[in-house]
Amino acid sequence: MTRILVVTHKPLASLTNGHDLRVWHLCRELAKRHELYLLTVNLGSTDESSDSLVGLSEVFKKTAETPKLPTQHRPSLKRHFRRNDSDYFSLSYPDHFSTVTKTIAGFCEENGIDHMIVFCLVLAEFVRPFSNDKKILFDLIDSEVLTLTRQIQFIPPWPAQLRTRLDARLLLARRARAEACLPRWFNHVTTVNDADSDTVCRLSGRTANVSTVPNGVSPDLADTFDSNARVAKRRGVAFWGNLAFKPNSDAVRFFYQHVYRRYLAPAGIEWCVVGKDAENWLLEEAKRDDGIRLTGFVEDICSVLAEYPIMINPMRIGSGLKNKVLEAFAMGLAVVSTGVGIEALGMAREGVDYLRADEPQKIAAAIKLLIEDEGLRYSMIHSARKVMLEHYTWKKVARDMDALLGSM
Repeated sequence: MTRILVVTHKPLASLTNGHDLRVWHLCRELAKRHELYLLTVNLGSTDESSDSLVGLSEVFKKTAETPKLPTQHRPSLKRHFRRNDSDYFSLSYPDHFSTVTKTIAGFCEENGIDHMIVFCLVLAEFVRPFSNDKKILFDLIDSEVLTLTRQIQFIPPWPAQLRTRLDARLLLARRARAEACLPRWFNHVTTVNDADSDTVCRLSGRTANVSTVPNGVSPDLADTFDSNARVAKRRGVAFWGNLAFKPNSDAVRFFYQHVYRRYLAPAGIEWCVVGKDAENWLLEEAKRDDGIRLTGFVEDICSVLAEYPIMINPMRIGSGLKNKVLEAFAMGLAVVSTGVGIEALGMAREGVDYLRADEPQKIAAAIKLLIEDEGLRYSMIHSARKVMLEHYTWKKVARDMDALLGSM
């Protein structure tokens, strides 16, 4: 049995967070075959809760944290001269960087670690020193370069927001150099999406040790499927996610301005938005428009979504895999998505398992078609369910990652 050290940049706290969702479910499956250890490099979490997921001790033989980042100390000015984002912490906090790497080394020696799985770009510089004597699978998850590239497209053209555009370009150059290093530093690099993997291959000039391992559907969610074989209680569409997340907030604003207000509201089609941290403009619009339903965060999302026949995913920016699409496949909602929103699910077929539309008028037309044509909607729901069960369960994707571990 292989002893594997899992390294994260934040505590595993909530399965509503995409990072935690991926780490937790992959590790829960891998723990059936290997002995897993968890080490958190504490860089400061954005999670408000200090709680950790229940059941960590059942998955990880031992858990530990490195000393916290000394935020009371000003970072070194040397950080401003970095060309590569994987030099940020070594230049900003050299003493703390040394402390963390020594902690990792000590943990590995104490527990006989020979393999590592490392999640997220920010950790690359901390684990690079161990690449000569450890087998390291680096899970980038999403390409930050691809995300930034897409965001820059929607910054107003010159000379508007000149500072924002220049800052974004500098950050993009630094992140590109960091992602280019990953296949050279580590045994294997994985992402959740072929587009993300292609970005890493292009930047690094390597393809042999870069692979795509998508996300899966949580087993408890997959069990909620009822084929949607009932008349939907509402004539509407649903969207869900963390509304403070830039790709989600952009999608919501785009959908409201160009699809809902122009095409759906006049047709009497309701729009339900589930998630915390809605922006003020959306809160105000919902007060004025009875067709917009804001629920905020809900514990049992299935109870809300069971009322709607269609999930809309109007993403324009971001990268990675949109878990909400897999969740819709699992819960029996037909999916209308932009190309960016569906690109990670390569096994799903356009026109069979979902409808793709990128322009506002076409998005609205696809929604109206699925509302009116129950036969098409039910066929699509059942077909998407089959694709999800065959290709996008955590058991399946963890088996793929385990094969990569075995090949290193």
